[in-house]
Amino acid sequence: MKPLARLFALASPLVALSLLAAACAPQRAVPEQPAAPAQPAAGQPAAAPVYPKMTLKFNHVVAKDTPKGKAAEYFAKIVKERSGGNIEVQVFPNSELYKDGEEIEALQQGAIHFIAPGTDKIGVLEPAWEAPVLPGIFLSAEAGDKFGEPGNPVAKELMDKLRPKGMVGLGVWLNGFKHFTSSKRPLITPDDFKGQKFRTSGKPDEEFVKAMGGSAQVMAFSEVFGALQQGVVDGQFNSWSNILTQKFDEVQKYGTVSRGGVLLLYAVATSAKFWDGLDAPTRKLLGDAMDETTRFNNKTAAEDNATAFAAIKKAGRIDLHEQTEAEAKAWAGYGEQVLKLWEPRTGKDILDKLKSLNTAR
Repeated sequence: MKPLARLFALASPLVALSLLAAACAPQRAVPEQPAAPAQPAAGQPAAAPVYPKMTLKFNHVVAKDTPKGKAAEYFAKIVKERSGGNIEVQVFPNSELYKDGEEIEALQQGAIHFIAPGTDKIGVLEPAWEAPVLPGIFLSAEAGDKFGEPGNPVAKELMDKLRPKGMVGLGVWLNGFKHFTSSKRPLITPDDFKGQKFRTSGKPDEEFVKAMGGSAQVMAFSEVFGALQQGVVDGQFNSWSNILTQKFDEVQKYGTVSRGGVLLLYAVATSAKFWDGLDAPTRKLLGDAMDETTRFNNKTAAEDNATAFAAIKKAGRIDLHEQTEAEAKAWAGYGEQVLKLWEPRTGKDILDKLKSLNTAR
Protein backbone atom coordinates (compact mmCIF):
# COMPACT_ATOMS: atom_id res chain seq x y z
CA MET A 1 0.00 0.00 0.00
CA LYS A 2 1.28 3.46 -0.94
CA PRO A 3 2.11 5.86 1.93
CA LEU A 4 -0.69 8.30 1.15
CA ALA A 5 -3.28 5.53 0.88
CA ARG A 6 -2.08 3.96 4.15
CA LEU A 7 -2.42 7.38 5.85
CA PHE A 8 -6.03 7.69 4.71
CA ALA A 9 -6.79 4.17 5.80
CA LEU A 10 -5.54 4.73 9.34
CA ALA A 11 -7.19 8.14 9.79
CA SER A 12 -10.76 8.71 10.93
CA PRO A 13 -13.22 9.59 8.16
CA LEU A 14 -13.24 13.34 9.13
CA VAL A 15 -9.45 13.59 9.27
CA ALA A 16 -9.17 11.64 6.02
CA LEU A 17 -11.43 14.09 4.24
CA SER A 18 -9.36 17.04 5.55
CA LEU A 19 -6.11 15.50 4.42
CA LEU A 20 -7.54 14.73 1.00
CA ALA A 21 -8.72 18.35 0.53
CA ALA A 22 -5.35 19.72 1.51
CA ALA A 23 -3.56 17.37 -0.87
CA CYS A 24 -5.74 18.39 -3.81
CA ALA A 25 -5.77 22.21 -3.17
CA PRO A 26 -3.72 24.41 -5.55
CA GLN A 27 -0.36 25.42 -4.05
CA ARG A 28 0.58 29.19 -3.65
CA ALA A 29 3.99 30.51 -4.66
CA VAL A 30 6.23 31.95 -1.94
CA PRO A 31 6.19 35.81 -2.27
CA GLU A 32 9.30 37.20 -3.93
CA GLN A 33 11.44 39.67 -2.00
CA PRO A 34 11.78 43.08 -3.71
CA ALA A 35 14.93 43.30 -5.72
CA ALA A 36 17.67 45.52 -4.34
CA PRO A 37 18.20 48.72 -6.33
CA ALA A 38 20.57 48.15 -9.17
CA GLN A 39 24.03 49.48 -8.44
CA PRO A 40 25.89 51.30 -11.21
CA ALA A 41 28.66 49.25 -12.73
CA ALA A 42 32.18 50.18 -11.79
CA GLY A 43 33.16 53.38 -13.52
CA GLN A 44 29.57 54.22 -14.50
CA PRO A 45 27.92 57.46 -13.18
CA ALA A 46 25.11 57.14 -10.65
CA ALA A 47 21.58 57.75 -11.86
CA ALA A 48 20.49 61.40 -11.71
CA PRO A 49 18.21 62.17 -8.74
CA VAL A 50 14.50 62.65 -9.37
CA TYR A 51 13.45 65.88 -7.69
CA PRO A 52 10.05 66.29 -6.03
CA LYS A 53 7.51 68.49 -7.77
CA MET A 54 7.10 71.80 -5.96
CA THR A 55 6.27 75.44 -6.58
CA LEU A 56 8.30 77.97 -4.61
CA LYS A 57 7.77 81.72 -4.20
CA PHE A 58 10.54 84.33 -4.34
CA ASN A 59 9.43 87.78 -3.16
CA HIS A 60 11.44 90.95 -3.68
CA VAL A 61 10.70 94.67 -3.68
CA VAL A 62 12.55 96.11 -6.68
CA ALA A 63 11.89 96.13 -10.43
CA LYS A 64 12.51 93.13 -12.69
CA ASP A 65 15.21 94.97 -14.63
CA THR A 66 17.42 95.68 -11.59
CA PRO A 67 20.37 93.43 -10.66
CA LYS A 68 18.31 91.75 -7.93
CA GLY A 69 15.33 91.34 -10.24
CA LYS A 70 17.46 89.78 -12.96
CA ALA A 71 19.17 87.50 -10.44
CA ALA A 72 15.88 86.21 -9.06
CA GLU A 73 14.73 85.36 -12.59
CA TYR A 74 18.08 83.70 -13.34
CA PHE A 75 17.78 81.59 -10.19
CA ALA A 76 14.27 80.47 -11.19
CA LYS A 77 15.48 79.59 -14.69
CA ILE A 78 18.40 77.40 -13.72
CA VAL A 79 16.50 75.66 -10.90
CA LYS A 80 13.75 74.68 -13.35
CA GLU A 81 16.27 73.44 -15.91
CA ARG A 82 18.35 71.43 -13.44
CA SER A 83 15.35 69.85 -11.74
CA GLY A 84 13.94 68.64 -15.04
CA GLY A 85 11.04 71.03 -14.68
CA ASN A 86 9.98 69.62 -11.32
CA ILE A 87 10.87 72.68 -9.24
CA GLU A 88 9.29 75.95 -10.30
CA VAL A 89 10.33 79.20 -8.63
CA GLN A 90 7.72 81.92 -9.08
CA VAL A 91 9.26 85.40 -8.80
CA PHE A 92 7.18 88.31 -7.48
CA PRO A 93 8.98 91.67 -8.01
CA ASN A 94 8.07 95.21 -6.95
CA SER A 95 6.44 94.16 -3.65
CA GLU A 96 3.67 92.31 -5.53
CA LEU A 97 3.19 90.01 -2.53
CA TYR A 98 4.89 91.70 0.42
CA LYS A 99 6.64 95.00 1.14
CA ASP A 100 10.16 95.03 2.53
CA GLY A 101 8.76 95.55 6.02
CA GLU A 102 6.55 92.46 5.70
CA GLU A 103 8.47 89.81 3.79
CA ILE A 104 10.62 88.54 6.68
CA GLU A 105 7.56 87.63 8.72
CA ALA A 106 5.92 86.08 5.64
CA LEU A 107 9.02 83.91 5.16
CA GLN A 108 9.04 82.80 8.79
CA GLN A 109 5.36 81.86 8.52
CA GLY A 110 5.93 79.78 5.38
CA ALA A 111 3.90 82.00 3.02
CA ILE A 112 6.94 82.45 0.74
CA HIS A 113 10.22 80.60 0.32
CA PHE A 114 12.91 83.11 -0.69
CA ILE A 115 13.55 86.78 0.05
CA ALA A 116 16.45 89.16 -0.59
CA PRO A 117 15.97 92.22 1.64
CA GLY A 118 18.56 94.86 2.37
CA THR A 119 20.82 93.65 5.15
CA ASP A 120 19.62 96.51 7.38
CA LYS A 121 16.14 94.95 7.21
CA ILE A 122 17.60 91.69 8.51
CA GLY A 123 19.23 93.79 11.22
CA VAL A 124 15.84 94.11 12.90
CA LEU A 125 16.22 90.42 13.81
CA GLU A 126 19.98 90.22 14.14
CA PRO A 127 21.82 93.54 14.72
CA ALA A 128 25.11 92.19 13.37
CA TRP A 129 23.58 92.28 9.88
CA GLU A 130 23.54 96.08 10.06
CA ALA A 131 27.34 96.12 10.13
CA PRO A 132 27.92 95.60 6.37
CA VAL A 133 25.86 98.68 5.48
CA LEU A 134 27.33 101.12 7.96
CA PRO A 135 29.10 104.11 6.36
CA GLY A 136 32.78 103.57 5.66
CA ILE A 137 32.83 99.78 6.16
CA PHE A 138 33.68 99.06 2.52
CA LEU A 139 36.07 101.49 0.85
CA SER A 140 35.78 99.98 -2.63
CA ALA A 141 33.51 97.86 -4.75
CA GLU A 142 36.22 95.17 -4.69
CA ALA A 143 35.91 94.85 -0.90
CA GLY A 144 32.17 94.39 -1.28
CA ASP A 145 32.77 91.77 -3.96
CA LYS A 146 34.89 89.76 -1.51
CA PHE A 147 32.11 89.87 1.06
CA GLY A 148 29.56 88.74 -1.52
CA GLU A 149 31.64 85.86 -2.89
CA PRO A 150 29.96 82.52 -2.00
CA GLY A 151 31.76 80.90 0.91
CA ASN A 152 33.21 84.11 2.32
CA PRO A 153 33.83 83.33 6.02
CA VAL A 154 32.64 86.72 7.30
CA ALA A 155 29.37 86.41 5.39
CA LYS A 156 28.99 82.81 6.60
CA GLU A 157 29.44 83.94 10.19
CA LEU A 158 26.59 86.40 9.75
CA MET A 159 24.41 83.80 8.02
CA ASP A 160 24.90 81.38 10.89
CA LYS A 161 23.33 83.98 13.19
CA LEU A 162 20.03 83.65 11.29
CA ARG A 163 19.46 80.02 12.33
CA PRO A 164 18.10 80.88 15.80
CA LYS A 165 15.68 83.26 14.05
CA GLY A 166 14.22 80.44 11.96
CA MET A 167 16.03 81.47 8.78
CA VAL A 168 18.86 80.14 6.61
CA GLY A 169 21.16 82.58 4.83
CA LEU A 170 21.93 81.54 1.26
CA GLY A 171 23.95 84.40 -0.19
CA VAL A 172 24.86 88.07 -0.26
CA TRP A 173 23.86 90.00 -3.38
CA LEU A 174 25.49 93.34 -4.13
CA ASN A 175 23.79 96.28 -5.81
CA GLY A 176 26.32 99.10 -5.61
CA PHE A 177 27.24 102.21 -3.68
CA LYS A 178 24.39 104.50 -2.66
CA HIS A 179 24.07 108.12 -3.77
CA PHE A 180 21.96 110.92 -2.27
CA THR A 181 19.43 112.85 -4.34
CA SER A 182 17.28 115.81 -3.38
CA SER A 183 14.48 118.00 -4.74
CA LYS A 184 15.58 121.08 -2.77
CA ARG A 185 19.26 121.84 -3.32
CA PRO A 186 22.64 120.29 -4.10
CA LEU A 187 24.22 118.10 -1.42
CA ILE A 188 27.86 119.11 -1.33
CA THR A 189 28.73 119.75 2.31
CA PRO A 190 27.10 118.20 5.39
CA ASP A 191 25.47 121.60 6.06
CA ASP A 192 23.38 121.08 2.91
CA PHE A 193 21.49 118.29 4.68
CA LYS A 194 20.04 120.69 7.23
CA GLY A 195 16.34 121.36 6.79
CA GLN A 196 15.90 118.39 4.46
CA LYS A 197 14.15 115.08 5.07
CA PHE A 198 15.35 111.86 3.45
CA ARG A 199 13.85 108.45 2.99
CA THR A 200 16.17 105.74 4.31
CA SER A 201 15.91 101.96 4.17
CA GLY A 202 16.99 101.33 7.75
CA LYS A 203 18.39 102.71 10.99
CA PRO A 204 22.08 102.97 9.94
CA ASP A 205 21.22 105.26 7.00
CA GLU A 206 18.83 107.21 9.18
CA GLU A 207 21.57 107.89 11.72
CA PHE A 208 24.01 108.85 8.95
CA VAL A 209 21.59 111.51 7.67
CA LYS A 210 20.99 112.81 11.18
CA ALA A 211 24.73 113.00 11.86
CA MET A 212 25.06 115.35 8.88
CA GLY A 213 22.22 117.54 10.10
CA GLY A 214 19.22 116.28 8.15
CA SER A 215 16.14 114.38 9.25
CA ALA A 216 15.19 110.94 8.00
CA GLN A 217 12.31 108.51 7.79
CA VAL A 218 12.56 104.74 7.33
CA MET A 219 10.04 103.85 4.64
CA ALA A 220 9.10 100.82 2.52
CA PHE A 221 10.77 100.90 -0.89
CA SER A 222 7.44 100.67 -2.72
CA GLU A 223 6.32 103.95 -1.13
CA VAL A 224 9.37 106.06 -2.03
CA PHE A 225 8.35 107.43 -5.44
CA GLY A 226 5.01 108.67 -4.12
CA ALA A 227 6.65 110.22 -1.06
CA LEU A 228 9.17 112.07 -3.25
CA GLN A 229 6.51 113.18 -5.70
CA GLN A 230 4.22 114.49 -2.96
CA GLY A 231 7.00 116.15 -0.96
CA VAL A 232 6.62 113.88 2.07
CA VAL A 233 10.40 113.56 1.89
CA ASP A 234 12.87 115.75 0.02
CA GLY A 235 15.37 113.14 -0.99
CA GLN A 236 16.55 109.55 -0.85
CA PHE A 237 19.69 107.39 -0.76
CA ASN A 238 20.08 104.59 -3.31
CA SER A 239 22.05 102.91 -6.09
CA TRP A 240 21.91 104.25 -9.65
CA SER A 241 20.06 101.16 -10.91
CA ASN A 242 17.30 101.63 -8.33
CA ILE A 243 17.13 105.39 -8.97
CA LEU A 244 16.65 104.80 -12.71
CA THR A 245 14.27 101.83 -12.63
CA GLN A 246 12.04 103.44 -10.01
CA LYS A 247 12.11 106.77 -11.92
CA PHE A 248 13.31 108.71 -8.90
CA ASP A 249 15.22 110.95 -11.31
CA GLU A 250 11.87 112.23 -12.57
CA VAL A 251 11.00 113.71 -9.16
CA GLN A 252 14.46 114.79 -7.99
CA LYS A 253 16.55 117.78 -9.11
CA TYR A 254 19.97 117.22 -7.55
CA GLY A 255 22.26 114.26 -7.02
CA THR A 256 25.68 113.71 -5.50
CA VAL A 257 28.00 111.16 -7.09
CA SER A 258 29.61 109.91 -3.89
CA ARG A 259 33.07 108.41 -3.57
CA GLY A 260 32.04 105.28 -1.71
CA GLY A 261 30.34 105.52 1.62
CA VAL A 262 27.58 102.94 1.92
CA LEU A 263 27.08 99.79 -0.17
CA LEU A 264 23.58 98.50 -0.90
CA LEU A 265 23.64 94.80 -0.02
CA TYR A 266 20.94 92.14 0.05
CA ALA A 267 20.81 89.05 2.25
CA VAL A 268 19.17 86.15 0.41
CA ALA A 269 17.39 83.88 2.87
CA THR A 270 14.91 81.05 3.18
CA SER A 271 12.95 79.48 6.02
CA ALA A 272 14.88 77.01 8.18
CA LYS A 273 11.79 74.82 8.51
CA PHE A 274 11.37 74.65 4.74
CA TRP A 275 15.09 74.11 4.10
CA ASP A 276 15.46 71.35 6.68
CA GLY A 277 12.41 69.56 5.27
CA LEU A 278 14.03 69.13 1.85
CA ASP A 279 15.91 65.98 0.86
CA ALA A 280 19.67 66.28 0.45
CA PRO A 281 19.74 66.28 -3.39
CA THR A 282 17.16 69.07 -3.55
CA ARG A 283 19.05 71.17 -1.00
CA LYS A 284 22.23 70.69 -3.02
CA LEU A 285 20.55 71.70 -6.26
CA LEU A 286 19.11 74.87 -4.73
CA GLY A 287 22.33 75.72 -2.90
CA ASP A 288 24.50 75.28 -5.99
CA ALA A 289 22.04 77.29 -8.07
CA MET A 290 22.12 80.08 -5.49
CA ASP A 291 25.94 80.23 -5.50
CA GLU A 292 25.93 80.54 -9.30
CA THR A 293 23.19 83.16 -9.14
CA THR A 294 25.13 85.15 -6.54
CA ARG A 295 28.11 85.42 -8.88
CA PHE A 296 25.75 86.33 -11.73
CA ASN A 297 24.10 89.05 -9.63
CA ASN A 298 27.33 90.61 -8.43
CA LYS A 299 28.69 90.85 -11.98
CA THR A 300 25.37 92.21 -13.25
CA ALA A 301 25.22 94.85 -10.50
CA ALA A 302 28.47 96.48 -11.57
CA GLU A 303 27.38 96.56 -15.21
CA ASP A 304 23.84 97.77 -14.53
CA ASN A 305 24.88 100.61 -12.22
CA ALA A 306 27.34 101.90 -14.79
CA THR A 307 24.65 101.75 -17.48
CA ALA A 308 22.05 103.37 -15.22
CA PHE A 309 24.38 106.22 -14.26
CA ALA A 310 25.12 106.90 -17.93
CA ALA A 311 21.38 106.94 -18.70
CA ILE A 312 20.62 109.34 -15.82
CA LYS A 313 23.45 111.59 -16.88
CA LYS A 314 22.27 111.59 -20.50
CA ALA A 315 18.64 112.32 -19.54
CA GLY A 316 19.81 115.44 -17.72
CA ARG A 317 16.88 115.62 -15.32
CA ILE A 318 19.21 115.59 -12.30
CA ASP A 319 21.98 118.12 -11.75
CA LEU A 320 24.84 115.78 -10.80
CA HIS A 321 27.71 116.85 -8.58
CA GLU A 322 30.86 114.71 -8.64
CA GLN A 323 32.13 114.54 -5.07
CA THR A 324 35.73 115.63 -4.55
CA GLU A 325 38.15 113.76 -2.33
CA ALA A 326 37.95 116.52 0.30
CA GLU A 327 34.15 116.47 0.28
CA ALA A 328 34.12 112.69 0.60
CA LYS A 329 36.47 112.95 3.56
CA ALA A 330 34.14 115.41 5.31
CA TRP A 331 31.18 113.05 4.86
CA ALA A 332 33.29 110.12 6.05
CA GLY A 333 33.95 111.92 9.34
CA TYR A 334 30.24 111.80 10.12
CA GLY A 335 30.19 108.18 9.01
CA GLU A 336 32.81 107.41 11.66
CA GLN A 337 30.47 108.83 14.29
CA VAL A 338 27.81 106.35 13.20
CA LEU A 339 30.31 103.46 13.31
CA LYS A 340 31.26 104.29 16.89
CA LEU A 341 27.61 104.58 17.85
CA TRP A 342 26.84 101.18 16.30
CA GLU A 343 29.83 99.29 17.67
CA PRO A 344 28.09 98.16 20.90
CA ARG A 345 25.09 97.02 18.86
CA THR A 346 26.84 94.98 16.16
CA GLY A 347 30.01 94.09 18.05
CA LYS A 348 33.50 95.37 17.30
CA ASP A 349 34.68 91.93 16.16
CA ILE A 350 32.37 91.78 13.13
CA LEU A 351 33.20 95.37 12.19
CA ASP A 352 36.93 94.59 12.24
CA LYS A 353 36.42 91.46 10.10
CA LEU A 354 34.43 93.40 7.52
CA LYS A 355 37.00 96.21 7.41
CA SER A 356 39.75 93.65 6.87
CA LEU A 357 38.21 92.86 3.46
CA ASN A 358 39.43 96.25 2.25
CA THR A 359 43.01 94.99 2.34
CA ALA A 360 42.59 91.20 1.99
CA ARG A 361 43.71 89.67 -1.30
